[in-house]
Amino acid sequence: MIAWSSQGVCFDILTDYEELKQPAIFQYGFFLPQPILIYIICIVYSVLEGGAWILAFGFVYFVLGYFTHKYQLLYAMDHPGHSTGKAWPIIVYRVILGLLVFQLTMAGWLALRQAFTRAGLVLPLLAFTIWSYWHYTKNYLPSNYYIALISVQEEHNDPASDTRVRHTIDEEREEGQDFVNPSLVSPYVLNKIPVPNVQC
Repeated sequence: MIAWSSQGVCFDILTDYEELKQPAIFQYGFFLPQPILIYIICIVYSVLEGGAWILAFGFVYFVLGYFTHKYQLLYAMDHPGHSTGKAWPIIVYRVILGLLVFQLTMAGWLALRQAFTRAGLVLPLLAFTIWSYWHYTKNYLPSNYYIALISVQEEHNDPASDTRVRHTIDEEREEGQDFVNPSLVSPYVLNKIPVPNVQC
């Protein structure tokens, strides 16, 4: 029983150590909705009283998010999944929906303040936003269904065979490179984490 439990603990330590050496995956579906939601909240509530505070906190959020996500994408996380433009229709739809809610909120707020002329002047913005989305779906959305030929290359492993391996430019640039987790190269972390003994 003691031998079995010690083997299990050693296996867990080795597994955890190997997981530290693997880069975390930056999943766009998990990280992308949060900034879109914060953006929509900021623009919708910016017209209300105290909206300057909301815009200030939104600005701080996006500045910190810029540096955080830039570091994660460049140094700490792996993003192997190429959406090839499939995420853009979702982003555009949600931003347009947020703009429509913002414009309706602004028109309603102005109407409550007895500024009917100004509230009426917001209505052309609604029509322009709807027209912009229609223009996007007609002219730009169809190009998202096709991959750019410059980003795809074909390689023949065997000239006699007809099997083709496709690589994108990013994958070709990163081929043969080892991932180095920043947490494992920090002097503080290297002194604190013991390297597990493989003789289990």
